[in-house]
Amino acid sequence: MECLELNPANDFTKWEADYIEELHALDFQESLGNMLLFEDDTIKLWNLKLEKGERMPFIRHNKDYSWISETDALLKSRFGNGRISLIRVKQGDTEYYENNGKNCINDLENLGDEPVIFKVLEYKEQMYLAKNKYMLN
Repeated sequence: MECLELNPANDFTKWEADYIEELHALDFQESLGNMLLFEDDTIKLWNLKLEKGERMPFIRHNKDYSWISETDALLKSRFGNGRISLIRVKQGDTEYYENNGKNCINDLENLGDEPVIFKVLEYKEQMYLAKNKYMLN
């Protein structure tokens, strides 16, 4: 995955008014994809698919999660702190994010010519707590 910062944090001067209004409405979704594929007591598995030009509205991330890309992708992401990033992802790329309790906000927009597909694994508990719990047994 490659990231290029298009706009720094704490600077909303180059943001379009519609995105600022959406951000200020504080009506964020918390689902990490378009379709929930699986859920149990510890995880949720999401499918995230964005067609060419499609945008996922602002999401509040408050759980740890990881993802794997099933396709190459060129994406734009706007963050609640003002930062905007251009992101290039290759098929098979994967990342893990620790967001438990952080309430990180961002959107995701497909700038490429093809659909983008990710599988996103959301962890319902903090991973280190879950690991320690099993180690103590």
